[in-house]
Amino acid sequence: GVEPDFLISPDSNTAVYRSDEGTDNVLELYSVPMIGGVPTKLNGALDAGGDVAEQAISPNGARVVYLADQSLDGLNELWSVPLSGGTATRLNGTLPASGDVLDFAISPDSARVVYLADQDTDALNELWSVPLSGGTVTKLNRTLVAGGDVQAFLISPDSDSVVYGADQDADTV
Repeated sequence: GVEPDFLISPDSNTAVYRSDEGTDNVLELYSVPMIGGVPTKLNGALDAGGDVAEQAISPNGARVVYLADQSLDGLNELWSVPLSGGTATRLNGTLPASGDVLDFAISPDSARVVYLADQDTDALNELWSVPLSGGTVTKLNRTLVAGGDVQAFLISPDSDSVVYGADQDADTV
């Protein structure tokens, strides 16, 4: 079946959805023209037990960013693929064995993806930025106090700033 979190491209020409239509009980990502037609699978090959967990279409409609345990079951990573299909590019840096990308957002100008992950250290959630189609990953937050974490973030409408909430200077504050 089709999951209820389907999306429509900004130009209203394409629908993007998660479904187990290729393999029963394995959620994969597809795009299809709004007028109907043959769906295109967007995600790369999934590791046994892997699924696509969530997806977003860039504001310019060029790419789809998705979260999936594509390379290793249970290790959620961030991927980017053209809306029309093609090769998916991993966006996040190397994660520790128990690391995960927890949340992400695409900048309003479609230039970057900002994401929350325990990328450097397991269980230490920090904020990262990467170009929409892949490239150099940049850490956005300052060094966090022992026990500190970034909890939430927003990208400004002009795409120039990221505001985040964290117990950065004092744990639990």
